[in-house]
Amino acid sequence: MRTPADRTLLADWLRAIPQSRHAPRPLEEMPGGQTIGQGLAAMLQVWGAVELSDAGIRAVSQPAYYFIHSLAAWAEAPGQVITDWSQVAGAEPGQGLRHGSSLVHLLENERLARNPDAPAIRHTAVAQILIVRPGNPVQFLGQWDMRAGYFQMIGGRQKVDLDWEEPIERTAIREVEEELHGQVSHDAGEFRLEKLANFAGDMHVSPSFGALTAYHFTFFRAFDLPPISLDDTDRWLTRDELADGQTHDGKPVRGDYLPRLESILGYPILELPSSFR
Repeated sequence: MRTPADRTLLADWLRAIPQSRHAPRPLEEMPGGQTIGQGLAAMLQVWGAVELSDAGIRAVSQPAYYFIHSLAAWAEAPGQVITDWSQVAGAEPGQGLRHGSSLVHLLENERLARNPDAPAIRHTAVAQILIVRPGNPVQFLGQWDMRAGYFQMIGGRQKVDLDWEEPIERTAIREVEEELHGQVSHDAGEFRLEKLANFAGDMHVSPSFGALTAYHFTFFRAFDLPPISLDDTDRWLTRDELADGQTHDGKPVRGDYLPRLESILGYPILELPSSFR
């Protein structure tokens, strides 16, 4: 079905809004100019609350009419519908509309449920670092991600800006230094990195941002590490725990990338050498 022109304009206008870390964009440079007034009606149509015709606009039902009036009441009242658009809370669908990520999470899950081939709205490159502790069994250092609600390997997102992209190796170095709480320095020669693989991961609705996200993973092995101290968020994980998606005591673990990683390596990660001197 062809998308009406007003809704296409609305989508273009929304996508033209810069990210929070970028400079604001003057309104006169936004798509559509004065025509965007028609986009407000299209926005209500996106919610399914109105019908548009040559005769004009009207609510599709009494509940839709009250939805529109609730929006009007919110507009007249002090404050905002969403009280927290920060990255601190993550998606908490059970917390109502207080957290913006929770609303995004609900919208994205519904979009994905209706269209399993729905395109991602977020694309992010991630560096993942395997820190290997030999033994029986071999173990891998994981860290609890409070916003995501699971254990995962040491690592994080590549930093990007308008015309700059952090080298993914620098992302990996930064994450090791940060997530080992400043115990080691790459510049001081206290660890090195071996690149293992890079590949596109599966799409997921991000528990941190609520957005349907396409991931691209680059995996490294850290080695030549000195002894390190762990804190309460750190935990040694077995390969089985990574493969099963949970610890032996039932805590969630992200390890869905493991089959693809081992396929590229050509051997199980159990065969990786120790990360320590």
